[in-house]
Amino acid sequence: CLYEISLTCLDYEMKLIGLDRFGADDLEEAAAPGFHSYIANTFAQFMGRYGQLTNVLSLLLSYFAFPYLMKTRGLRSTLRIFPALLILVAILTYLALPMNLPVLFVSVSLLKAMTYSINDPAKEILYIPTSDEIKFRAKFWIDVVGARIAKALASSINTYAGSADRIVQYGTVPSVVSALGLFAVCYQVGIEFDGLLKTGQIVGSGDEDDDTNLPPHDDAYGMIVGEIETYEAQDDKAIIESLKGRSTSDINGKDACPSVELVAKLN
Repeated sequence: CLYEISLTCLDYEMKLIGLDRFGADDLEEAAAPGFHSYIANTFAQFMGRYGQLTNVLSLLLSYFAFPYLMKTRGLRSTLRIFPALLILVAILTYLALPMNLPVLFVSVSLLKAMTYSINDPAKEILYIPTSDEIKFRAKFWIDVVGARIAKALASSINTYAGSADRIVQYGTVPSVVSALGLFAVCYQVGIEFDGLLKTGQIVGSGDEDDDTNLPPHDDAYGMIVGEIETYEAQDDKAIIESLKGRSTSDINGKDACPSVELVAKLN
């Protein structure tokens, strides 16, 4: 959730600059040749193009990039891509090329798309080697409390700044520091995750020899494929047994419930 600080400040800066450029009273100036005229002539069109680019990039990255990265690079490297890009964009938009609308437009669209297509899916995979109790607590503190606090902090910075010029002045340090912090967290979490995969330990299980522990794996992708195949097999068996009028507990060898005669004949 640390990325919310940088992303919220960048998003607000882009919208303020866009409103200033495309919300001009002088329509001839707004429609002048150049980058802006290729994107939009009004602020509404500008935001529409922004949404289109973000969603198209998100679709392409989800379908092509994320599976490829998981297969070839693994979760540890995949986790580091988004924070590394966030650091680069923060330095580029705040220090190297401040107040540059084309750079902000492309950068924020790409970061938003990567949030949905690479960062969030990779983050969800981290919950696999954890117990149900740990999943519940971690997701609550990260997705609910942490994300809201980060957004509130970034919104406070934006409110205090009030203009694009002042956001560059006051948002640089929080954005860069939060991006560096996110990279450090992702770096360490990736190492810890690989260690858990190799041992098969479940965080929060309470006993390293517990039956609930996972079989050791060398990579996250292989573990996920194995888990999916296991669950699919269990689901198929449960469906077959339920169609025969038996409860899912009968799969483990308990007495069968009365079968539905007509459906049972299908077996």
